Amino acid sequence: MTEMGELTEEDLDFYLQNQVDLRRRKVSKTEEEVYTIVEKLTSVISTEDSRFQPISHSGINNDNIKVQSPSQLFIMIPVRGLSAYTERRLRQWRYYTLSGSKLISPVQEPEKLHQWLEVDQFLKSSQEWHQSDVTIEGDIVPSKVIAICKALLENTIQSSNFQGKQGKVNILESVGPTIRLAVETSEQHVEVELVPAIEIANHWPKKARWPRFLKRWPSKEKARTVKTLLFWTCEKYPRSKDWKNFQKCFLRLVKKLQKCVLQRYLRHYFVKSYNLFKYANTNELDITSQKINDFLMNPGVFFH
Repeated sequence: MTEMGELTEEDLDFYLQNQVDLRRRKVSKTEEEVYTIVEKLTSVISTEDSRFQPISHSGINNDNIKVQSPSQLFIMIPVRGLSAYTERRLRQWRYYTLSGSKLISPVQEPEKLHQWLEVDQFLKSSQEWHQSDVTIEGDIVPSKVIAICKALLENTIQSSNFQGKQGKVNILESVGPTIRLAVETSEQHVEVELVPAIEIANHWPKKARWPRFLKRWPSKEKARTVKTLLFWTCEKYPRSKDWKNFQKCFLRLVKKLQKCVLQRYLRHYFVKSYNLFKYANTNELDITSQKINDFLMNPGVFFH
């Protein structure tokens, strides 16, 4: 602070960095606590019904957990037993209401309703997905799947093995193919939205609204990787003068990326115990490493 009481650029940088760091630590702690609670919940229900997997099976490097706001999180629950999806050219569309009732007459805007899936559209499907508790005439109905998952969660939350050992959790009223939880962490009360997600190695319809599609790295994870690198770099170089030279800053990020790719390790910025490259394809990482090396050998070719 100057003698006149005016803020200098260094004072402002320090203040902003301190505020960002405080918020990051709070969000990080909340996310870690929520993730731990939901991971234990989903691990328990997975032992009861193998169609639902623990969220740890999808890896933190996926889009399975998103911070919508400091007090609102979105988490996908991977489903198991459906693979090799094939899209049919000719199909007789059928839709169901939010409560699971079959619609008799056609609707004008079917895309606004929750879609169904035919079990036969998967070349491989476990017998559990053919049972009547989740299907109507061979259609997997979202509300039935949600009802089963919700009942499993309720039983787990109310059990003596869970209550008292984890943070306080309650199931909230919800509409549609999601489950809403109220979670009390050490920092604050958080609302968590849970939704089943499917992981398909081949094609998945872009218009499919249910279930959600769980993607592994790469694809959108490339963007997340760059963002994570940027977060860590900003923390290491918090001053504005550290970012005045674009080429120098860019090369700094590229070199950091190369190191992480070679080590097969990039720590998640908010959930620090997780490695973003844990489930990355090693062959693709090797290819990426070679491309980065080619760039660093002669970066001037790429700068204009």
